[in-house]
Amino acid sequence: MSLIAVLLAAAVPQTTPPAAPKVDCNDADHRALDFWIGDWDVYAAGSDYPVAHSRIERIVGCAISETFDQSTGPNGKPLDYHGRSISAYVPAGAMGAGSWRQYYVDSGGAAATLAGGISDGAMILLSRNGPVTNRMTLKPGKNGEVSQRGEFSTDDGKTWTLAYDFSYAPRPVVSYVIRRTITGTPTRKAPRKRRK
Repeated sequence: MSLIAVLLAAAVPQTTPPAAPKVDCNDADHRALDFWIGDWDVYAAGSDYPVAHSRIERIVGCAISETFDQSTGPNGKPLDYHGRSISAYVPAGAMGAGSWRQYYVDSGGAAATLAGGISDGAMILLSRNGPVTNRMTLKPGKNGEVSQRGEFSTDDGKTWTLAYDFSYAPRPVVSYVIRRTITGTPTRKAPRKRRK
């Protein structure tokens, strides 16, 4: 046997590591953010027109993804801003108590990792960037809406300054009835039955 074969044989694990326990994506912890899933028009506080569109959907495993596209900024000025997040519940274990984690990136090149959980019916996620602590709060509303507030603190959470205040309203479902055949000619309505 050559020296290379002996080294390769020694490098191969002799036992198979135990399989990770199966995760139940339907338990209460993993479903805690389901109120945010949907296709939304996003309104800034005090605005009567949408400033952004957001689509939140369940993706692989138990994860939730947001695609956020903002076209209107403060004072109604045009804005070309895009963000994407992946959120998931991480069960208790080697990383401590169970918590929600979110990884967020945006079109400006910023990236943030947030962690938190449910408190008083709201999802509260925190991140730290040097001396600044950021807090995002998502809370379901009465009429199927969701509020999202972003705040920051420079004194370890003693005081908070509002960065944004959004209301997510379900987008209206638009459906179109196409009344043409494959050949492009309009279809004829079925004749009405005469009443006797």
